[in-house]
Formats: sequence, C-alpha cells, structure tokens
Amino acid sequence: MSQTKMPVADFAIVGQLLDVIIKDGYKIKYLRLIFEEREYWIKVPKELRNTFDPRIVPGCWLEVSGTQKRKKTGIVQLTAEAIALAKQQQKSELDAIVLPKLSPKASILVCQKSTCRKRGGDAVCHALEKGLRDRGLGDRVKIRTTGCLKQCKQGPNLVVMPDKARYSNVSSAQIPALIEKHFTND
Repeated sequence: MSQTKMPVADFAIVGQLLDVIIKDGYKIKYLRLIFEEREYWIKVPKELRNTFDPRIVPGCWLEVSGTQKRKKTGIVQLTAEAIALAKQQQKSELDAIVLPKLSPKASILVCQKSTCRKRGGDAVCHALEKGLRDRGLGDRVKIRTTGCLKQCKQGPNLVVMPDKARYSNVSSAQIPALIEKHFTND
C-alpha cells in the first residue's frame, strides 16, 4: 500500500461559538462554531490552550484561522492557528447583549447493545423521542445511541448528559419523570 499525503489548505471563519469541548477536566480540545448555518469542530492545538482568552464564552463571535486537512476517511479536520474575538464584537459591549443566549445542548446516551435492546432499549428510545418532542425539547436534547455501558445485566441503560446521571433497568413508563427531573426543572 502506498502512502499518499493528504493536501493541507488554509481556512478562516468568523462564526458564533456554540461550545468549548474540554477533555480530562481542563484541556481545551475543540471549539464548536456555527458559520453559515453549519456547525464546525475546530481543534485547538496545545500552543493555543495556554493563551486562550477568558472572554471567549459560548455565544460570542470569533475569528478563527488555521489549516484544514482531509483525512483518508474523507473527513476534513480543522486545526486552529489563531483565535480572536471578532472585530464586530470588540467595537461595543452592546453587541454582546444582542447575541442570543445559547443553552448548552444536552444529550441522553442510550445503550443499544444486544442485551439492552432485548430488555427494552428500543422502547426506551421511542419513549424518549416522544417525551422530548411533546415537551418541545427535541431541538435542545439529543438522543445518542451508544455501545455497551458495562451494566448489561441491569439493562436497558442510559446516561443523561451533562449531569452524567446513570440509570439502569429503565422502563418506558419512567421516561416522563426522567425528562421532568433533568430538563424541565431548570
């Protein structure tokens, strides 16, 4: 098999920050930006983590430039070389007030391995979809199917994020109470 080098190109984006993805409790790994109604995940290299501006919070506008590389899988990886508050926001404090408040997107991880599915995992997924849709939370809360959550004998299993609350032996009847507990009592 021959090794072919994937082309690297530059990019520059001015977009609104949706979220800062943090790993290991303190390492800034990615910025989630929205630009022209598309969401981008931009990798933050180690060099930029130490100089990260504390004024950069979800909802602010950023100017990000860097390199983009297409991986063998076809996915384009964006890596930042410079991150700054957008000039339009630096002009006046009023711009920051006009920006819409973005709530962090919550998610529910539902195990879809065979044991959990046999014990009612599909029904739990359908009940979650219906419960969230009925309460108007379908756009705020994502349901993500996962692999094994290491509690096979107590399936179906789910984890509510960002609380990291784990639930086992979940039935469809329990779903409305879980949604109320985690998403509607803000």
